[in-house]
Amino acid sequence: MPTLSQNRDLPVAITQLKLCYALRCCGPLGVEGAFDKSDDENLYVYDDDTLGYSDWTNVEPTAFLSKTFHAQNPNRNTLVLLPLDGRIITGDHFIRGGICDCALLTDKELSFVEFKTNVSSDIDETIFGHAEKAIDQLWHTYDSIINPECRRVGIDITLKVSIDFYVVFDSVLGVTGARADIQNLQNEFLQEKHYELYYQNNKQFA
Repeated sequence: MPTLSQNRDLPVAITQLKLCYALRCCGPLGVEGAFDKSDDENLYVYDDDTLGYSDWTNVEPTAFLSKTFHAQNPNRNTLVLLPLDGRIITGDHFIRGGICDCALLTDKELSFVEFKTNVSSDIDETIFGHAEKAIDQLWHTYDSIINPECRRVGIDITLKVSIDFYVVFDSVLGVTGARADIQNLQNEFLQEKHYELYYQNNKQFA
């Protein structure tokens, strides 16, 4: 694994620092030693079975590229990876209801990501079931943990960053909003939660 351009001794931007601070009591590890940051132009986030939580690399991983989330960072902003499930959020009180895998944070944007890249079946019912489960994990993480924890320390997250949600399947399965059933899930999420939900393997951060 190459070393990313990061230095935990330097403070992150103030919004990032405040949001990270809000998560300090979500598990015994805390957040200070758990997040990574980088200003690389291309970062590939993936669910690491060996580590048990999400990680990233700045080198295109040809062996498992189809199972990554490509964070495009053309302006070289400081991008923070918060490996939530299995690393930052581990307290019993929090994990009931499911935790999404990770979040990506800049000074302006917060994207929650749930990987379903272990799904290998292309049966529609199987994919749809995992697609629905991912929504529950994403929303529980934000609405029942992140947002309340931020408010507990006096941070209205909705005023700090724009928020969106991503579900990542192995791209070879072609699970995107081009499918009518997936598009319906996205539309329902937007109408009910008032946030954008995407089934895709990439995002360009502003």
